[in-house]
Amino acid sequence: MINTIMWGCTSGTSFDDFLRVINFKRELDVSVKAFLNYLFIVFVFLCFIACRMEQPQSVPGSEEPNAGWQRFNIPDFCSIYTIAFPESGNGLAAGEGGNMFSFDGSGWSKEKIPTSQQIFSLCFAGGEKAFAAGSAGTVFSFEKAGWTQHDLGIDWDIMDLFFLNENEGWAVGENSIIFHYRDNVWKKQAAPVVGYLTRVFFTSPVNGWAVGNNGLILHYNGLEWIKTVSPVQENLYGVYFCSENEGWAAGAAGTILHFFNGRWQIFSSPVENHLLDIHFDSKGQGWIVGASGVVLSYRNGQWCKISSPARKSLYAAATDRKGNLWISGKGGKIFRNSAGE
Repeated sequence: MINTIMWGCTSGTSFDDFLRVINFKRELDVSVKAFLNYLFIVFVFLCFIACRMEQPQSVPGSEEPNAGWQRFNIPDFCSIYTIAFPESGNGLAAGEGGNMFSFDGSGWSKEKIPTSQQIFSLCFAGGEKAFAAGSAGTVFSFEKAGWTQHDLGIDWDIMDLFFLNENEGWAVGENSIIFHYRDNVWKKQAAPVVGYLTRVFFTSPVNGWAVGNNGLILHYNGLEWIKTVSPVQENLYGVYFCSENEGWAAGAAGTILHFFNGRWQIFSSPVENHLLDIHFDSKGQGWIVGASGVVLSYRNGQWCKISSPARKSLYAAATDRKGNLWISGKGGKIFRNSAGE
């Protein structure tokens, strides 16, 4: 009875027998824990392999290796909506809260401009003369004396600028506003429809294009703006013409349009991201940037996705006089690709 009461064992069971049982249970517990740890490690490994297999693989025309992006730190982490480079001199970048930065060849430094409005567009008009435009009708021009504000008499957002030279340019934006700049005077132009114009591009004083919401495309023939046939209803956020007879537009849900032989047609797109800007260099190589850091490159007659240094939205693309590709976006991100790849 003493053994039974003290050790909780059945009658006739010795202390040694009890210890052997306890040790066996401990060894069993250790073995079970080791086995469960092994199963956990195997599970994690299989999950890792599965995730790797689910990631898009590099295939021709889909994605190419990162060609070497360099990131530049921007003060205040403000989003950069626009970036531009002159034929000579320093580049400019601007965006959220009226923040503007100039590039001195090695880094970006803050530029003083008397506004806190958003700046959506920068454009060089010849030499180092530049224009900036943005929310609430904001327009500035820059010369050696500094930035000078222009009063267009409106409170609507101006989304884009295009200058043919220092004496002639265009501005487009909210509520189909179109302004023509000539010899230091801005004059409002009639628009054929009411919409939200996002981008404008000219190949000559008598041939211009503007795009906007719901697939809106307008054409300027030297006398007036007219609405042209668009093959899509998606919002368009970018337009660029390589020549009078060939151009491109990009927009929501991966939309890419190609203008050739006098008509716009839908062009194959490798992504479904919103595409926010499009740019070509003087050699005919093009890039599109957009939501989630997507970057597309045009080569061999097709658009293909290339590796991007960003994961957040990219709003602008430009090239400098050395052929470097620059992209900018959300959270103070500016990147340079020296190879232009």
